[in-house]
Amino acid sequence: MKRRTFVTALAAASAIPALARSPFALAADPDVITLSGAGPQGRWFKEASLFGKVLSQKMPGLTVNGVIGKGVSVGNIKRIAAGKVEGGRFYLFDLENAYANKHQFEKGDYKNVVVWMKLGTHLFRVIADKDIKTFSDLKGRTVAVGVKGSGDDLLAIRILGGYGINEGNTKFQYVGRKDGQDALANGQIDAIAFAYARNNQGHLGPIFAARKLGEDVEFVPPDDDKNEAFLASDKLFFLDTLGEPDFGRPDLKGVAFYQGMAINKSLSEDLVYKMTRTLYENWPEVLLSAPWWDAPGEASLESAPAITTVPYHPGAVRYYKEMGVWSKYHHPA
Repeated sequence: MKRRTFVTALAAASAIPALARSPFALAADPDVITLSGAGPQGRWFKEASLFGKVLSQKMPGLTVNGVIGKGVSVGNIKRIAAGKVEGGRFYLFDLENAYANKHQFEKGDYKNVVVWMKLGTHLFRVIADKDIKTFSDLKGRTVAVGVKGSGDDLLAIRILGGYGINEGNTKFQYVGRKDGQDALANGQIDAIAFAYARNNQGHLGPIFAARKLGEDVEFVPPDDDKNEAFLASDKLFFLDTLGEPDFGRPDLKGVAFYQGMAINKSLSEDLVYKMTRTLYENWPEVLLSAPWWDAPGEASLESAPAITTVPYHPGAVRYYKEMGVWSKYHHPA
């Protein structure tokens, strides 16, 4: 593999002088690969760094670096498309929008950003005053849905809209997560509607500290009689039935969607196959540093091909077929 090094605004590396590079270097697989996560305090950065550690240790001649990913999922997708990084964590919600050139992705071609593997599950939760029993009860109430144009708001509007909740019958407050939590805790609004990783108590703790779950506020499930029609009309989402056991709500139903790791399609099938095989052959080591993936509905080889609405890298597909997990989600080619 020809050596090339990447310099991004997020992680500076030692650049090879342009005159010393082979004119064919960009056409070959790199031996330094960069995976973009999110902020330094979050799980995504740790996950990208962990992948880098395992791959670098187990694949001689290949160095994989995990770096901070400014702009989280949207920023990662744009950087992969621009060739600034080879891979990065993403929300499927954003990758679908990129393929459709919607919202934050109106300009550009993102078809070179493909799925490497499905990882975690992202949950959309509504938490509201206790008299709100289903999504339909949000009509006429005030709901925090995220900062305007942040992606949080787009997601909330898309899901709630599928249940008939829109700005014509509900007052949306375009505020951030912390402001939304504080407003609900202080009784200034009726509900918050945000997505987050399973059992992330750091996201919900401030509310339940101020207003007791079950007495003042409660998780709000989607309407049972509208779930089938909504999920049939929008294949991004599925019904989550694993609940919130850490909060004493194991039977809670909700709307969920996948997150994962994307990779640049230009990397060779052989390289991505070897990287995929190496990670899953060493998956117990990965779980030692990412124990949150060792849970129902989270990351595993069996669920890695679960995304069906956007394409995977051929190298990953080759490994998943070899291991007999591809056909569970995809019809044989």
